[in-house]
Amino acid sequence: MKKFLLAGALFGVLFSVFSVNVARAAAQSCQIRENGRCNNDNEYLSIPGVRGCYICERGECVTGDLVSATKATLDKKSYENYMFRCQLGFDDKWIPEKIPNCTQAEYRRLCPDGNAKEVIINLNTGKPVFNDNSSQAVVGAQPCMGCVCIPGYTAVDGKCISDADIAAGNQCAAGGGKWTGSACTCDPSKNIKQSADKKSCVCISSDYEPDGVNGCKKTQAAINAENQQRQQAENRKRQQACEQSGGVWANNQCSCDNAKNLRLENNVCVCLDDVNYVRNGDRCDLTDAAALQQKCTSADSVASGAYWDDVNKQCRCTNQQYAWNGSVCAMNPAIQKCLLITGANWDYSRNQCYCMEVGKTLNADGTACIDATVSSSGDAGVGAAETTITQQQNAARERIEGAVSKLDEIASGLKLTVWRNEEGKFNTSRLLSDSIAGVVLGTAGGLITSHVVKKNNIENGFEDIQCTVGGQVVAGWGDQFRVGIQ
Repeated sequence: MKKFLLAGALFGVLFSVFSVNVARAAAQSCQIRENGRCNNDNEYLSIPGVRGCYICERGECVTGDLVSATKATLDKKSYENYMFRCQLGFDDKWIPEKIPNCTQAEYRRLCPDGNAKEVIINLNTGKPVFNDNSSQAVVGAQPCMGCVCIPGYTAVDGKCISDADIAAGNQCAAGGGKWTGSACTCDPSKNIKQSADKKSCVCISSDYEPDGVNGCKKTQAAINAENQQRQQAENRKRQQACEQSGGVWANNQCSCDNAKNLRLENNVCVCLDDVNYVRNGDRCDLTDAAALQQKCTSADSVASGAYWDDVNKQCRCTNQQYAWNGSVCAMNPAIQKCLLITGANWDYSRNQCYCMEVGKTLNADGTACIDATVSSSGDAGVGAAETTITQQQNAARERIEGAVSKLDEIASGLKLTVWRNEEGKFNTSRLLSDSIAGVVLGTAGGLITSHVVKKNNIENGFEDIQCTVGGQVVAGWGDQFRVGIQ
């Protein structure tokens, strides 16, 4: 509006009014005049949907004030995304300027997105301004044009994502899944799988229940069922092991029959001990030595004078006239028979029966002592000779039987052999000496050669027994040899 100077008395009054208006403008710079008169000239800026105007004149705005709007009307013209700068002077007016694009990248990054729109950005607050139909414009701030997501969409990492997808993504993540932007992927290790609509994750089976971002966990009922099945399988294994060891399975426990020489150990049946018993199928039996010892130490056996020789593993009798018959100690039948013969006695050192009277000898049946005189001719002589031979054979047999018993005792007690030295190591010197196959021996009858073949080079307790020819040793125990005269 143009200003006209008034003369005379009116000047002082106008100056006073102008001063008041300046003071008001300072306090209420560019305040919208609601319900006020809006003329269609360049002093009055109208905003759609707002009743009133922004007036660029003293008392309303000051020079340089800005009003920015997405839509505005000035001097009968419509403007979109313009800013208006107030300029006071001879001709007060709003000067329209196109709002420039924002130079800050964060305000422009959403512009290529189809779900974004361009708006005025208030650089003082960094927030967009909407005045479509109703909102007020930005006042007193330098604006620029930037982009924001349209309603129903939210900016996420430089893109406008629909609020529905964001809600689905949140639901997907809450169930342990990962949102791809269009579907929810589910990690099987979390016991989850994709739902039918692919928007969320669900538990892989009814044995599982949701466990938030961890996916799903087993229900307590499923855990209890698995524990029960595991216990049943373990019990079946224990039952099988028990029954295979000879035990009886009942009430989830294994029991062992003592009559089978079994005892319980680690839920299976084992022998009463590992020394005296040996496994025999579903039971344990005494070893031969243990069975012999058990018989020897029975009440009846001990009462008969038997005792156990633990060194030689034999049952012996305290009375030398007795022998253990497998159950008790009883009179040795040979000794008993001998003592019943008149004039006969038993030689314990030679283990044979003999006649005490000189010139007497046992008859062929070994039942009586008779004269030892034998005729050298005639039938009587032949009969006497046969009787003598029979007696000698009987005596030899008795000596052999006695010797065998003594040898058994000797053999069980010997610790070293000619094949092992005092340190228990192999006797190499014996091997070298025995490797000489031919040994020449001198006798009155000529030369005798002995060829020794080693057949028994193991410890057997008879190494001290040797064979000699003419006083010279030709073989040891267990050796086979051949002697010939040349």
